[in-house]
Parts: sequence; C-alpha cells; structure tokens
Amino acid sequence: MSTTPIWPIEGIALDSTGDLVAGSLGAEMSKIDGATTDGLAGTSNSLSYRVHEIEKHFHNRERWWGAVGAPDETNAIAATVTVPFVAVSGDNTWGTAIPICGTGDNPVLATDAKFDAHLVLVTDTDHATPYRMRIIYGSGTSADAITAGQWTEVMFITAAGPFSSGVPAEIKMPRVDVGGKCWAQVWSATNGSNVDFFWGAHGYVG
Repeated sequence: MSTTPIWPIEGIALDSTGDLVAGSLGAEMSKIDGATTDGLAGTSNSLSYRVHEIEKHFHNRERWWGAVGAPDETNAIAATVTVPFVAVSGDNTWGTAIPICGTGDNPVLATDAKFDAHLVLVTDTDHATPYRMRIIYGSGTSADAITAGQWTEVMFITAAGPFSSGVPAEIKMPRVDVGGKCWAQVWSATNGSNVDFFWGAHGYVG
C-alpha cells in the first residue's frame, strides 16, 4: 500500500484511500480525545496526567476539618464543627504559624496519595478589618518552608463587625503528599487578633 506524505515535516501522511497512516503524527493526534489514559496514576507531568490533575481539581471529593484539642505537627485535624483552628496575628505582620495538618493526618481518602487545601471558612475574628492568611506546606519546619517559598495566601474582610466572612475563601496551592505538614498564619493591623476557621481538602490518587 502506497502512502502520500502531505506535510512531511510534521509527519502527517495519508494512504492511497485518503486515510491517515497509522503511526503518523496525524493519526496519533486524531486519537488524543479518545485515548485511554491512566491520569494521575500514570506518568507524572505527561499530558494525560496534567489534564486529569486539572479535571480533578474541579470535579473532586471535598473533606472539611476542624482542630483536635491541641493541634500539633503530628495530629492536627478532627471531624468537628465545634472546635475551629485559631490563628493569631502579629503587629501588622504575620503571627505564629499554627499546625493545621500533621504527619499522622490524612485529610482525604485512604486511597489518595496527595491533597491540597482548597477552601478556608472563617467563622470568627476579633476585628472588622482586612486580614491576610497564608497556608504553608512542607516536611521540615514552618520557617524552612517559608524560606523556600512553600506557601500561598488569601485575603478576606469580615462583614459588619467582628464575626465571620460568611463565604469560604478559595485557596490555590500545589498538591502536597499525604503525610506532609501544613500550617496557617494570619496578618492583621491589630496585634494579637484571633481568626477562627475550618479548612477543606481535595484528594488525588497520584
């Protein structure tokens, strides 16, 4: 069977019947939408991996967490709506980083290998002023993670006096290995200003 290259440089060729030649670039391109992929269980950073990562961010299971009685870097989360995490601001700067996920915590499904902090719901604040909050992630100390730039931040302002923002704030951050640590810090114009909050996670298989 003879073939007729139509764009030789691109590797696209037709056979004598006008169909794309198997193995040519055109034939492979025509299969992209219908090709079977392993997604996040496949090759890291491949096209199918990246597409699945994006899809799973929007179509995923979400899990929400409050704090254990005394959160630490081993265990911080509890399935509760009565015990929020409490972060305290500095004097117009970042306050102390508090653990919100420890090495012994799994904030997503048991079969998930990675997670991200997707949303934060603020339920109480001391002041009706703007706040910054940042989520820090890493395997060492919070200070090391901050130095390495392993953090993301959001801003919010409470409505009508010291209380809640009312709407969860969306977090954008890289995925973290299950078993990794996360911390939160807040910044306010007023020193020692408390922020009570819960946070939600998305899980990923790989």
